[in-house]
Amino acid sequence: MIITKIEVKGDEKKSAIVMLEKGLNVISGASDTGKSYICQCVQFILGAEEAPKSIDEAKGYSSLEVTFEESDGGSFILKRELKNNADLTLVENDVTKTLKPNHKGRENLSSYFLGKIGIGNQVLVSGTKSLNHSSLTLRILEKLFLVDEARIITDDSPLGRGQNTERTLETSLLKTLLTGHDDSDVQMLKKRNQSKQSQHIKIENLEDFMSRYFPSDDVDESRVKRISDDVDAIEKSIELAESELDALLKTGSEGIERRNNLASRSEDLNRKLDEDKTVLERFHLLLSKYRSDRERLEANSEAAKYVDSHYAANCPTCGKTLDESSDISVELVLSSNASEIRKMDRKAEGLHSTIHEIEAHKDGIFNELTSIGDELRDLENSLDPNISKMITETRNIIKFLTRKKENLTVNLNLEIKREKVLKEIRTLQVEHDKISNKYEIPDFSLELQQFMQEISRVLTRWDFPNGSQVTYDKEKRDISIGGKPRGHFGKGYRAICFSAFAIGLMNYLCKEKRHVGFVLLDSPLTTYKERDEISSSEENEQASIANNLIYAFYRDLCDFYNDKQIIVLDNQEPSEDIQDNMNYVHFSKNEDIGRYGFFPR
Repeated sequence: MIITKIEVKGDEKKSAIVMLEKGLNVISGASDTGKSYICQCVQFILGAEEAPKSIDEAKGYSSLEVTFEESDGGSFILKRELKNNADLTLVENDVTKTLKPNHKGRENLSSYFLGKIGIGNQVLVSGTKSLNHSSLTLRILEKLFLVDEARIITDDSPLGRGQNTERTLETSLLKTLLTGHDDSDVQMLKKRNQSKQSQHIKIENLEDFMSRYFPSDDVDESRVKRISDDVDAIEKSIELAESELDALLKTGSEGIERRNNLASRSEDLNRKLDEDKTVLERFHLLLSKYRSDRERLEANSEAAKYVDSHYAANCPTCGKTLDESSDISVELVLSSNASEIRKMDRKAEGLHSTIHEIEAHKDGIFNELTSIGDELRDLENSLDPNISKMITETRNIIKFLTRKKENLTVNLNLEIKREKVLKEIRTLQVEHDKISNKYEIPDFSLELQQFMQEISRVLTRWDFPNGSQVTYDKEKRDISIGGKPRGHFGKGYRAICFSAFAIGLMNYLCKEKRHVGFVLLDSPLTTYKERDEISSSEENEQASIANNLIYAFYRDLCDFYNDKQIIVLDNQEPSEDIQDNMNYVHFSKNEDIGRYGFFPR
């Protein structure tokens, strides 16, 4: 994109306007005619916090408008009140919207402008150890294509504003622009670094666990194998003992089987005997209840007979006073009681029969138990006492080996757990150590070399001494020419080298479509002076070289940048023979000659 118009407006004031074109634009003339004010206007429209300096000529002017033309033929206008920190107004395709001058908020100038050149949402690293990072903003980028008269002569890096704390950010900026790849990996590293802290805590917790439950520092990697081998050996011994036990049991299998069957039958009979005892107890209780109920009914009948033999009496059932007029049938009471007694006698008789049967069954069980006991004693006497002893000893051995195996298994599980914890600690430690505490900006030496070649071509065309020998000083983030750092040159040469840096960067980035498309240089030649007097042929040659450099500077900008835009604000006027090859604006500071200055008189 290029700037086509810069206009400052005010109520009842004639607008201050400068029209610009593609290619070289030179605004030159006397001091205090508004050249630097134009530079400040462009800075302000690109998001600077402070409005252009208040000068007498600018009194009454209140707003700024800058028109941009894009490579596809489209255009947009940015407007801003000449007040510090004022918002901007964007007019594009007949749509008007407000933009914040900083990088904050959803609608802001930085995101809009960087999006135009395809480098929005880029991340720069500002601290390789702290892993701090920030977004690439228009205010960071602007200093590479808009160079004011104060910065152009400094010995600070062209990438920044002279702050040593911005060294990493400046390197990240240059690398991102040259390679097209930002440093967003620092965000992931910062997250991994937070994970590293978490891993460190885990390692400490696991080590504390080891010190509590495995206080021994003796680490023997073969311990698990030894214990495992011991468990296997014991299992084999148990299998052998169980085989011996089976052989012993088979030796007296018939007698032992008979004994086991008799023992089992004895257990069943004892269980049935207990069941019979329980049933008998319940039946005797029930029989006792039948007797009690019969006695009650007999007493009731006796009472009824008594009532019948007396003139007045109380009812034996409800206690009511009875006399001859009472409607009570004594015969009915006696008949009912007799019926209930007969039922109860039948139940008792049946219960007695059942009890006798159970008693007989119980006696049969008891007799069978006595017989089984006698047979068991005979079997025990007939079995070989040595086999029985050997069986007992073998069983004891199996029990001993089983307990030993259980203890060893507990120790084995502990050792396995210990190995797992140690393995986890080692794994965490490896992962912990892999995470770097420092971010390394990827190497971009090849791109730097190509960039230096662009600057060399520019300086060579400008006839700059040793201009073909340009290298990059990573420590200074600046260029050296012929082995001499740019900061070691005088102000004039520093300004020219700074200009070559900005223009060379534009040449490089425009090929990759990562540049705005224009460069503004304020006073690149003003401090570059030829000698006033010539006293020798050598000095005469130096003066000629100086004049040639200024001419070559303007000549080159006329010839090689027709597809881009370069804006030069300088007191040093170009030669008349090339003024027609540029958009040339001259401020005379004379009301009778041409244009007085930026602001109308």
